[in-house]
Amino acid sequence: MIKLKQKWKNQRLWVKLTLMVLVTVALTVSVLYLLLTNRIYEATQKQEEEQLLSIAEIVAAQPLVIQTLSDGATNPEVQTYANQITETYQLDFVVVMTMDRIRLTHPDPEKINAPFQGGDEEAALSGQETTSIAQGTLGQSLRAFVPVFNAENVEIGVVAIGIKTTTLTSIAKKTMQPFSVSFAVSLLFGAAAAIFTAFHLKNQMYNLEPIEIARLLEERNAMLENTKDAIIVTDKDNRVVLSNLEAKKLFRPLSSDGTTENGEDGGEEVDKTIIGMPIQSLLPVAQDLKLLTGQNKTTDRIYHQDGVDYLLSTAPITVSKKVIGQIILMRDATELYLLTDQLFNAATYTTTLQTQSHDFLNKLHVIYGLADLEEYEELNDYLSKILEPEQEFSHRMIFLVKNPVIAGFLIGERSKFTEQNYPFMIEVYPDVPPTTDHTAVQCWINIIRFLDQFILENRLADDLQIHFGFWNDRLETVYEMQLEPATKVRLTEELHAPVISQLLKRVDGQLEIESNERRVKISLKTAYRKEGN
Repeated sequence: MIKLKQKWKNQRLWVKLTLMVLVTVALTVSVLYLLLTNRIYEATQKQEEEQLLSIAEIVAAQPLVIQTLSDGATNPEVQTYANQITETYQLDFVVVMTMDRIRLTHPDPEKINAPFQGGDEEAALSGQETTSIAQGTLGQSLRAFVPVFNAENVEIGVVAIGIKTTTLTSIAKKTMQPFSVSFAVSLLFGAAAAIFTAFHLKNQMYNLEPIEIARLLEERNAMLENTKDAIIVTDKDNRVVLSNLEAKKLFRPLSSDGTTENGEDGGEEVDKTIIGMPIQSLLPVAQDLKLLTGQNKTTDRIYHQDGVDYLLSTAPITVSKKVIGQIILMRDATELYLLTDQLFNAATYTTTLQTQSHDFLNKLHVIYGLADLEEYEELNDYLSKILEPEQEFSHRMIFLVKNPVIAGFLIGERSKFTEQNYPFMIEVYPDVPPTTDHTAVQCWINIIRFLDQFILENRLADDLQIHFGFWNDRLETVYEMQLEPATKVRLTEELHAPVISQLLKRVDGQLEIESNERRVKISLKTAYRKEGN
């Protein structure tokens, strides 16, 4: 039994479907055939009973039969008449018996004047017409009994005629023959329909087995739920039909206290609020993307929501060359920006190292030449020039900041300030060690870039002082400058924007703003794990 179950499990889908449909059709047709056969047999028997009674009544009314029973003895004429009736109506026997159950006619002459057998003639001897199935000298047969009355209406005997049950069965089989052919045709048609249905369903499932479909579904769900991008699938009416966990978090409905509407952190209830919603209610920009308007191509654009930039990608879902929906991916562009910055800072750091190496050799040659010529006054002027802080900024960043990404970023920021003729000097103490926590570095860079951009746009860099160092596994950055009250308010609002709050949360950061008259001090502390810790 276990092996049989295992074999059934290992069968391919089309085999299972074919067998299931074929068995269903076979059982249905078989039951109908058996019920029809039984019904036809009963109808045939009833029809034969009525016909036998009619023939028996004709025989019982014959004067020859009445005279023979009145005489109480058989004769050749009545035997010949019985044989004619038997042959004419294709009966198996015609028996005329007396009230003492003595046969006066019989197909077998030797059994004439012998007692009638069967025991089912009692009702006829009492004057009633009856039919029955009983065992006689010719075997089991269907019989009809009709009493015979004389001119005084006195019963003088009984006429019994019948056919063997085998003959009755043959008649029923002849009647069922057309239905048997229909039964065979139905089975063949059912087998063809089963095979066609199985292959049609299999093709609709792209020739995949149920276990393969289940695996693909699990893989798809795993990919959707574990990706960091928000994914939304819409139907042809631009209504949400599927969303992953990130999309549920992103579009979670919030109440005034910052929690979800149902007081929890989302889950299935949040999914219910998203499913069925028009995509335009979640993404107003979706109207501009011209979703499902016949443009069978992928589109990308930057989308800003809640202070965060997203790379919004849309692509149509096509089945049988018809667009049935749309898939929308929302990727946090902050990571892309950070990656771009990291590459830029690394390139800046590398370029600075190369420039520093060449400049160092050139300076050695100049120093050696001036010393060899004993031009000590010019040598003194040259040394004073190359040791100026602005000239040595890159060298100091490389020696004091051991993280090349941060060093490259600071060198790049100084270039932005110098392009607008603003000083950009940083006091670094203590030295900044290297780290493997790239997320913390990128978040710090993003916050500082935002702050530097605000300073440049508002021309606040004239008296800017920057202190930077590493203390107790944290990067501490301090900006001091003079600000007008209105500018200070705007800066405070900008530093409390959602994007800055999000970055601070990712690096366990603290941002404090202290003011004294027109002087403002901004202190930034972010987590920074030293390499090897």
